[in-house]
Amino acid sequence: MGETMASWKYALMLVVSLSLRAGAACAGETLTLAASEYPPYMSSQMANGGVAVAIVREALRRAGYSAKAVYMPWARAVNEARDGHLDGIVGLWTTPERLQRFLFSQAFLDNHIGFFKRSGDPIRYRALADLKPYTIGIVRGYANSEAFDAARLQTDETLSDASNLSKLAAHHIDLALIDRGVANYLLGGSLAALAPKLEWLPPPVVVYPMHLGISKRLPQAEKRIQDFNRGLETMRQDGTLDKMLKEAKI
Repeated sequence: MGETMASWKYALMLVVSLSLRAGAACAGETLTLAASEYPPYMSSQMANGGVAVAIVREALRRAGYSAKAVYMPWARAVNEARDGHLDGIVGLWTTPERLQRFLFSQAFLDNHIGFFKRSGDPIRYRALADLKPYTIGIVRGYANSEAFDAARLQTDETLSDASNLSKLAAHHIDLALIDRGVANYLLGGSLAALAPKLEWLPPPVVVYPMHLGISKRLPQAEKRIQDFNRGLETMRQDGTLDKMLKEAKI
């Protein structure tokens, strides 16, 4: 890195830091945020609350806030945050309906939804129609992407992501539709014995950016989103965000 570039980067970080301090002077609040059980992104059973919660908490801390996550079923979490009963919600994807009710932060990670296959299996695809010969494991109750549903592929339902991966390893299905981060978390933990047998099949079916969402009903919503975004930007600049995502294998 040249001297001019280094000076420019230092000046940029100084401006952002001063902006954060100015925001913190009038912040100092504790925000109560809705979250759900979706490890490794969100979980009351994880030491840091899950990587998404940890990122949001750190960005808010840098903006002068403290944050507390309250874990509940996802549908309730969305409703409580939408109605302004809580200060926000962690891990929200954008939809046309939600854009009418929430202000969204900058995205801080991406959910890659796609397929795992058995290691060494010669399955490849460019379009979903290429997968018509195969049986694909899905989880009952999950909302799959419109593109996946429209492809009308052969599917086999199961009750959990862990069960889906186990069925794949046991040759009961040909592919498992799953969030890549969730799969890596399971294969690095409770399903570690299956890790050498399974691998990600690119490309993802869909990528959903994850955001902090705050109800438009709350009078401080716009300011809090701006403060969060400034805190998040410092995490990008100093490498903290990238480090947290790599540690979580996202």
